[in-house]
Amino acid sequence: MSGSETQCGLMKEFPGWLVEVKDVSGGTGWHAWRPASPGRGGFFGAQADELGLLRELLDEADGADARLALRDLAVELRECGITATAYDTTLTATGPGGRTRLVTCRRGLFRWLGGGRVIGPVGDPLVTVDAILAAFEERP
Repeated sequence: MSGSETQCGLMKEFPGWLVEVKDVSGGTGWHAWRPASPGRGGFFGAQADELGLLRELLDEADGADARLALRDLAVELRECGITATAYDTTLTATGPGGRTRLVTCRRGLFRWLGGGRVIGPVGDPLVTVDAILAAFEERP
């Protein structure tokens, strides 16, 4: 697989990241950067001399983003009267009648924990809040 094919694959695997492959002395240099999550300001960047290491770094950054996004989502849900607790990889939301919904976050998207169906993007948490509230209105 060529560097440009791998570069495109990484950008699909890690949406929002701009990946660049450069020839540097001693081999190939992998560089990636993207803006910080909405409301956080700044940019994140990663650099590695091999593809596997860059993938690990981007995966770590994704995990950190997911934890922050779940925490922010919990705050939004609490403002709507839902009991919400964010953990490292999941969020529990307990609504009327004690019904609980589980949410996870990965690669910039909130998903239902069971089945992985996408609820909404990290960049617009209110879409996810609306989906969770609607889920509490559905029959169990």
